[in-house]
Amino acid sequence: MPLDIHARITAWLHIVVGVLGACVIGVIGVLAGVFGAIVGSGVQGHDASILGVFAGLGVLVFVIVMAFPVLEIVGGAMLLNGSPAGRVLTIIFSVIGLINIPIGTAIGIYSLWALLREVPRPIAGTMVAEPAVRPY
Repeated sequence: MPLDIHARITAWLHIVVGVLGACVIGVIGVLAGVFGAIVGSGVQGHDASILGVFAGLGVLVFVIVMAFPVLEIVGGAMLLNGSPAGRVLTIIFSVIGLINIPIGTAIGIYSLWALLREVPRPIAGTMVAEPAVRPY
C-alpha cells in the first residue's frame, strides 16, 4: 500500500517520539536503580528481602512502561512499510498521545487527521491530459 506524504510524516513522528520516550524512561530507570543500590547497600536482615521484592517490582514496572515507546517505534516502522497493523498501532498511540499536552496533542491530532482522512484516488477510466506538443 503506497503511503502519501502525511502518513510518512506521521510514521516518522511516532518513531521519534518513541525513541525520545524510551531514552527518558531508560534514564529514569537507571537513576532509580543507582539510588536503590545506594540506599540498599546498608540494609541487612529482613529489610534486605523486602528491598529485593521492591527491586523486582521496580524492574517489572520498568519493563511494562518501556513496552509503550517500543511498541510506538514498531508501529511507526510498520506504517512506513505499509502494514495495516502499523496503521492501527499508530492510530492507538495517536489517541493516547492526545493526553500529552501540548506536543503529544499536536502530534496526535495531526496523526489522526493524516491516517483517518480519505485520500483522493484517481477515477478509473479517466484519461490524463496529454501535452500539446509531443517531444520526440
